[in-house]
Amino acid sequence: EGFGPQAPIPSSAAAAAAGKPAFWPGARYDAAIPTLASVVGHENGERVTRSEDIILYLRALAAAAPDRMKIFDYGRTWEGRPLIYVAIGAPEKIAALDELKSDMAALTDPRRTNGAELDRLSAELPASVWIAAGVHGNEISSSDAGLFFAYHLLAAQGDPTVDAILKDAVVFLDPNQNPDGRARFTHNFEIAEGLEPSPSRIAAERNEPWPGGRTNHYYFDMNRDWFALTQPETRGRIKALREWRPLVFVDAHEMGTDRTYYFAPEADPFNPHLAPAQRANLQLFGRNNAKWFDRRGFPYFTREVYDAFYPGYGASWPSYYGAVAMTYEQASARGLKARRTDGTEYHFRDTVRQHFTAYVGTAEAAAVNRRKLLADYLAYQRTAIEEGQRETVRSYIFPAGRDQTAADKLAGVLAQQGVEVKTAINAFSACGNRYEPGTHVVNLAQPAKRLIRTLLDRDVPLPADFLARQEERRARNQPDEIYDVTAWSMPLLFNAAMDSCDANIALNADFRIHDGRLFEPARVAGPANAVAYLVPWGETSAVRLLARAYRAGMVGRANAKT
Repeated sequence: EGFGPQAPIPSSAAAAAAGKPAFWPGARYDAAIPTLASVVGHENGERVTRSEDIILYLRALAAAAPDRMKIFDYGRTWEGRPLIYVAIGAPEKIAALDELKSDMAALTDPRRTNGAELDRLSAELPASVWIAAGVHGNEISSSDAGLFFAYHLLAAQGDPTVDAILKDAVVFLDPNQNPDGRARFTHNFEIAEGLEPSPSRIAAERNEPWPGGRTNHYYFDMNRDWFALTQPETRGRIKALREWRPLVFVDAHEMGTDRTYYFAPEADPFNPHLAPAQRANLQLFGRNNAKWFDRRGFPYFTREVYDAFYPGYGASWPSYYGAVAMTYEQASARGLKARRTDGTEYHFRDTVRQHFTAYVGTAEAAAVNRRKLLADYLAYQRTAIEEGQRETVRSYIFPAGRDQTAADKLAGVLAQQGVEVKTAINAFSACGNRYEPGTHVVNLAQPAKRLIRTLLDRDVPLPADFLARQEERRARNQPDEIYDVTAWSMPLLFNAAMDSCDANIALNADFRIHDGRLFEPARVAGPANAVAYLVPWGETSAVRLLARAYRAGMVGRANAKT
């Protein structure tokens, strides 16, 4: 099957002839847009697409429709694999991507744009939707669903849902957030599979050897890394999201074989720093996904298991720049076939189809609710600034001289996430204290106020009613209902000193804007003929120096006595 123009192919009829349910019943596709089979050799959902073939296929789509799809590189994995995302939209929207980027930046900081222009932008801009797939490399269906989603948006003809999406939205797709982990999974699967796929839970093809494909090269779970920024994959994603600020963000996952499908609204507890409109807008997407799942006969659930408290997930971090962020979870086949404990079986194709359906429903809901989402996004920024001006604590200060390396790194990590951090050039006084040059200051009266409070407060409280319910469950010897992490204060994590101040500090010419670097340039001072260096212990800089010295082959000794 070539890339040249042919008569539209009625995919639903072709699927029916093969005895398989169509991904989108009734759809007709333009044969000028290449199918997955024509590029990599298998139909959607018939094989687990390899990491390299994901990129190969998306490049083929972009070549076939360059006016409607654009590919962006955003980094490399530890193993050197490329990280990409794509933008898909109507030709006029793809041609205006640079304007979309600058306009979203204007909406993100209403202090720098007049009110009339902000109102115009919030009325006229398209909705932006970001689908992120495969952050866990062995959660395989989300990436393959993304490939068919891209094809569907480019090739579907006369489909009113696709037409509505392309009219009022731009779709971004990060098809494979963890190429190294996925490569590990597909390698293990392919060397273990037999002549026919086995649904057995103990089949070799469905049991990964350690360490499995969930993590990246260094076995790091990147779905816990979104504010720590320890991995190059995460740093690249944060940078890309800060450039585009999509209104809607979906992190697509897989869960246990015996489950069905999960989408928003999330379970309790919710982080107290989420805005009310963000929580309300979850309903828009949940109800629209439910509409399509009901039509297709797909089982699903909401409001269970997956809470919205910890800010370090892909499904939570984007909330703190103002997006509606959600996690979607599909029961995993962990291969090509799976058998539940009740005896029912399903195919990898089914999991791809359900994720794809949720992607379509999400993009449709964003397009239909474009004006509301934009207005709520702008209100999020405005109210964040207003709240920061009247908080009891109005600024955070990282004093110079108290483990300067830790303070510098923390300030850099915050700046990389869009927090305005300024560093003192000269000494200054604030809230009765004197601070030396090199001190970092974060005022709360800025759009990132809710992110700042979430990351820097010593305690982000769980809702009182949720805590009471957990105590009742504990009294009955039942497990708690929290999904994961409950504490993450970054000053404590970094062992960095932090003072709080009840005033917004005047950040004048005596301060410079922090550029996001994690460490200030440093050098070791001493005579050229030195035979040894003494390194006082107790600060992060000592750890970094010794690590570099040992890698260079130097020998060290420790003295535990004063």
